[in-house]
Amino acid sequence: MRSLFIALGLLWAGVASAQRENISIGPMIGGTYSTLPKLAGNGLTTKYKAGPAAGVFINYSIKEHFGLSANVLYMRWGTTIETPAPSANLNLDYVHVPVLATYYFGNDMGPGAVRPKIFIGPSVSFQTGQSGSAIINNSAFNKVDVGATAGAGLNIGFARQQWLNIDVRYNLGFSKVYKNIPMYNDVHNQSFSLLVGYSFPLGSYDKKKNSFSGKRR
Repeated sequence: MRSLFIALGLLWAGVASAQRENISIGPMIGGTYSTLPKLAGNGLTTKYKAGPAAGVFINYSIKEHFGLSANVLYMRWGTTIETPAPSANLNLDYVHVPVLATYYFGNDMGPGAVRPKIFIGPSVSFQTGQSGSAIINNSAFNKVDVGATAGAGLNIGFARQQWLNIDVRYNLGFSKVYKNIPMYNDVHNQSFSLLVGYSFPLGSYDKKKNSFSGKRR
């Protein structure tokens, strides 16, 4: 929980200097499909497992086709350990904070508009807990994971410049999941996620100027 508050503080600090009329915020929810690719071996076999995801996001529109997005998300990653039997999930819980440079296609900004997008950027994740597998050893895990996130999605326009956001993402961790365990030295997080969010502008939208006034109508 402490990591969540720290991440939220960093997220708000990062957009504090941006103009209010260019910012939208909203909730996001979905699921993950993750594994620890190089955990297999030494008597272990693994496969992908599903997990929940939820959080909030902030979008800062720099230009019509380009923006920045920062997220604070709870993510459950890990893997399913199939052997030795019985199989069990190794659940690794993270507060995941990606900052994404986004390119939007299309020009229609009104209700009913469909704008495809692509995005990429760095991420930092703070491990908050583990559960499931009997091989869990809390002191064996690194608590911070630095990585990168990339993906594509759709924004669907609704009234008053509100948007339904649908994202498909791939995240790769660069940091070691385990520390000081030579046999697991190359184990890194890897996950896919499907996320759905809904964004609200922090101002009134002027379609002719393609901008927000900073005051709600």
